[in-house]
Amino acid sequence: MNGISQIEVTREMASLVSDIQKPINQGKLVAIRDKMYSKLEIRNYNDSTAEHEKSIRWKRTATQILSDGYVYKGKSCTDLAVLFISLCNALGLETRFVKLRKNGMVHSIAEVELEDGRYIFDVSNQSNVPIKGEVTKENPYKDWELWKKSKDAWDLGLSEFNSINKIQ
Repeated sequence: MNGISQIEVTREMASLVSDIQKPINQGKLVAIRDKMYSKLEIRNYNDSTAEHEKSIRWKRTATQILSDGYVYKGKSCTDLAVLFISLCNALGLETRFVKLRKNGMVHSIAEVELEDGRYIFDVSNQSNVPIKGEVTKENPYKDWELWKKSKDAWDLGLSEFNSINKIQ
């Protein structure tokens, strides 16, 4: 949107992960995720919040997500993946935004390149840990089908709620 990247690394992003020392390993990816969650309120998604959630879905940059300080439970996988990827980029890590689909639903996860290979990380669940490997058509993530990979959602043309029609 307007030439701005969702995952632009800002001073705030770099500051949040400034105490994470290289080399980065799986445990440090979890630490990055935990730092991210420590800055966010997980708001309930229900009938009274549905319209607001739709109004922000796929529209915020990582900086905006961090500044707003909230995501909606069960509807925030893209925001969480975007914020996590930006934090990883602040540490100089190569990342990919991964969009998945199944049965009319969509999901976002991250891939991160570490010294010993690529890792899949679904940061939308705080109990998940990074899994070595990468998502391909032949190697799906759990039972999700790979739709596309890119740097962020906007790079895939996902910039508003109705963008979901491109994926399904």
